[in-house]
Amino acid sequence: MSSSEHHPTGSPQDSTRPASGSTPGSPAAGQPRPTGAQQGPGPTAGRTPGQPASAAGAQAKAGTPSSAPKTAAKSGKKATKPKSPKGEWGVFRTVVILVGLILAGFGAFYLITGTSGVPDTDLGTPSPTLESQFRFFSAMMVGVGAAFITIGVKFEWANMLWMVCLMVFIGGIGRVLSWAFSGTPHYMMIILMVIELAFPAALLVWHRYIAKTTEIRNEYAARG
Repeated sequence: MSSSEHHPTGSPQDSTRPASGSTPGSPAAGQPRPTGAQQGPGPTAGRTPGQPASAAGAQAKAGTPSSAPKTAAKSGKKATKPKSPKGEWGVFRTVVILVGLILAGFGAFYLITGTSGVPDTDLGTPSPTLESQFRFFSAMMVGVGAAFITIGVKFEWANMLWMVCLMVFIGGIGRVLSWAFSGTPHYMMIILMVIELAFPAALLVWHRYIAKTTEIRNEYAARG
């Protein structure tokens, strides 16, 4: 074949060659670029026709765990955490323990000394019957003091405080009856009578006040 036999210009071989400066897959010069529906996979891949981009993004993120439930759970735990005035309860329990120590101390003193330890008494040789009865009730006084101490230390039994305070209050009423039927006792007995009548009631009112305020604070904390 002679050298003059060349392919003519514009032959099919020339038409299949990419234009200079163009990359594979890019449209030829003069041809329109493909629209978004004809383009390859992009940020909106997997979106069904007619589905907005925001919905597709939400659907793509549906499988990933969100931290919102954890945050809500943590905030819920913080909101429902009970708030108890530890300072007020601590002072109250300390006072209850001190009352128990005082009562137990007086009871132990009278249990050892008997009627001779009572002020303003000149019995000489006390009656054995009176001495037996007096020492018995002195031991009961030690038991009441021990009950106060136990309630103050192990505060789970705080409901028993009402019963113990009632016992002390009734003891104060007994002193009132003694004063009415037997005459005025020693001033020390009058002081003890006032304490036994007033202090149990004040202690129970104080206990109720702290319990009520704690309940109200817990209700507000539960509401957030």
